[in-house]
Amino acid sequence: MQAAASPAVYIFGWPSFVGGADTKLAHLLILLHKHYRITVIPNDVFRLRERYWTRFLGRLGVCYLPLRELPRKLEGYALSLCNPRFFSNGVAQKVKERGLRTIWSSEMMWHHDGELEAIKSGWVDKVLYVSEVQQRCLSKNYGALPSVITGNYIDPTYFPFKARRHRTFCIGRLSRADAEKYPEDFPVFYEALDLPDTRYRVMAWDKTVAHKYRWHHFDDRWDLLPALRESPVRFLHSLDLFVYPLGHHFTEAWGRSTVEAMLTGCVPLVPAGHHFEHLIVSGVSGFICQDFLEYQAWAQRLYSDYPWRSRISAQCRTHAVRELCDPEKHRRLWREVFQ
Repeated sequence: MQAAASPAVYIFGWPSFVGGADTKLAHLLILLHKHYRITVIPNDVFRLRERYWTRFLGRLGVCYLPLRELPRKLEGYALSLCNPRFFSNGVAQKVKERGLRTIWSSEMMWHHDGELEAIKSGWVDKVLYVSEVQQRCLSKNYGALPSVITGNYIDPTYFPFKARRHRTFCIGRLSRADAEKYPEDFPVFYEALDLPDTRYRVMAWDKTVAHKYRWHHFDDRWDLLPALRESPVRFLHSLDLFVYPLGHHFTEAWGRSTVEAMLTGCVPLVPAGHHFEHLIVSGVSGFICQDFLEYQAWAQRLYSDYPWRSRISAQCRTHAVRELCDPEKHRRLWREVFQ
């Protein structure tokens, strides 16, 4: 149980295993539940009937209730992570009027509908960033608002390491089903790596992404899976390499699925730029590739040199646990948020 003097934090959203921000919330609750008096308020009342998540919250000692039951006078903090309905439904104004100090995190590389209007109206007291890349993109519209770069916490126990040597070599990627996150040449990109006897696995895949690549014939080497067809950890355990080229007009603000892959021992190959230079030591805990030829060269060497691939795999886990997922480092950041 939290000490009586610990700050009250009201989080407007709901945990999930779909979407980076909702997944972040699940892991954030694990990180912070012993240190703050947390109440979770979902957008929709039906969420309160999701037994998996209400049990999850109950085990942590985290309260949950609908917005209509929120007391009229409150003390503490309101926190919302990438929840556009926090603005479009007028929630930001309501919680500010109840006396809470409001903290907002876009999580993306863009502003949400109603966000900047809420900033101008004084309904937000502090903004959060996941990275310096995101800060450079968004900060000019936040004026003099206080801010903290929090990154993302991932509990390593949810992504256990697996030493792997699959009968059929397998590469793939995991992200939300957003066509902009995929390069225009995506299927050809994978196939042109020229890896013998290799499977290609992708999650999540939807009609929008399929439409983008309607010109390509996906043969029996491909597994194109909708969101949560498999658990993220099971999916990542099925891969030898996490090969993650991105759309030419897309910027990755952080790279959660890349760190999840590293935790499981799945070696990431990612593009230069973005935030990846802060997540990966190239050549030690993954590979940052300047162009397709670097992807191809590293993928082919990793394919053919199993002892080396195994060392890199173990180093991915070690680096992610020690440098990226240290709970005390992340709690220090959040102590700065709630002050």
